[in-house]
Amino acid sequence: MYISSMELENFRCYSGKTKFKFCSSINYFVGNNNCGKTTIFKAIDFLISGNSIEGWISKNHEKENVSVTIILRDDNLQTLLDEDNLKKYHKYIIDNNQLKLRRSSKNTFWTDSKGKQKNLTIKNIGIYNPKTKKFENPTGIDKMISALFDVEIVYSDIDNDEYQDFRKTKLLGKLISDYTQKFQKSDTWKNFEEAYNKAFGSDGIKGDLKNIETSIEEIMKDQYGKTGVDFIFDVPAIDSFFKEGEVFLEDNGIDTPASEKGTGMQRALSLSIIQLYAKLNNVAKPTIFLIDEPETYLHPKAQDKLLQSLSELSEKSQIFVTTHSPYLLTNFDSSKDNLTILSKSSPKITEGKKLDLFPYSPTWGEINYFAFDMASIEFHIELFELLKSRVASAVFHKSISIKDFDCWLAKQKGCIKTDEEHKHTYKNIQIKQ
Repeated sequence: MYISSMELENFRCYSGKTKFKFCSSINYFVGNNNCGKTTIFKAIDFLISGNSIEGWISKNHEKENVSVTIILRDDNLQTLLDEDNLKKYHKYIIDNNQLKLRRSSKNTFWTDSKGKQKNLTIKNIGIYNPKTKKFENPTGIDKMISALFDVEIVYSDIDNDEYQDFRKTKLLGKLISDYTQKFQKSDTWKNFEEAYNKAFGSDGIKGDLKNIETSIEEIMKDQYGKTGVDFIFDVPAIDSFFKEGEVFLEDNGIDTPASEKGTGMQRALSLSIIQLYAKLNNVAKPTIFLIDEPETYLHPKAQDKLLQSLSELSEKSQIFVTTHSPYLLTNFDSSKDNLTILSKSSPKITEGKKLDLFPYSPTWGEINYFAFDMASIEFHIELFELLKSRVASAVFHKSISIKDFDCWLAKQKGCIKTDEEHKHTYKNIQIKQ
């Protein structure tokens, strides 16, 4: 399951209607600051949990509608919806493998299976019915979506405490809960339950509190009538113990709570937990990861390691990455990954860019030129070598030296033979590239 496309309408910096196409692998979004990279993450966040236009609608478009529409695609969608509690959503499948979801401030109406007209507002997610050609909000739609896929959004200014939380609703809590299922059925846990019941039963704490129960009963009998009081100490669910857990990180032989470590260390921990969760999550429901500027607080070598890991994860999980770092694009695979270049000027969006100009793409020069509009010296050198190689193959049919190439270039019509930056001598003529 992955998001194959998205349409924004008056959403934050994207006024009017703006469309994006995504791949099922890694989707890179690059560009300078404030060009709308993180807004794509915000749009998915809005679709899942938004309930008002405040903070979402484009400036100067407050009287218009704001909406986010996505298309989910999965070649096994029919099978995924065959579960008893999901079968009723078969009628929403488009072209055998797609579902279209929308959250919009535009109030619309639809008719349910009982013929009752219902209102669809920004507080509800709508699912497109290809038969009625309307967005509808059938009972349980939110649960249906959460049953099909998870979304993990990691913003660059993330509260890292989110990833140190052992509660079952949090990622680390999910990991621990899933990983301890076998333990919860073990003799060790059963022995603990027995010991707990003994400690808190009539022969333990409950017995010690019998006098308090009796005293309260007597007071209530005098004032409200005869009432029994009984203190019950059931064995707590194992999740309640996990809530008290805390992550410690050892450094130079000293254990310190992760919450007291620097931001860089905490972010590294967060990203590590995400990667481990994706690797161990072998259930049918996929996780879509949206990671904002993963290079933050990471040195180049760590960035490279992270991207190698994300590349492995992309085999089964769709990944969105915003970045300013050319390091992160050195693992870009033009055969399966997608690059969207964003800018403040026109064109604002350049979609599906393939970094395959050279046989050994992507290069840093190429990355900086196409992603960040920097015509660096490295890129000029790479282009010079590419042209030289093509001339050698097409004209000379063998490898040639730079001097041979300069000589050939000087004879071409329109060649400028002087340049203040690059000089070679050819028959006493200053040739400049």
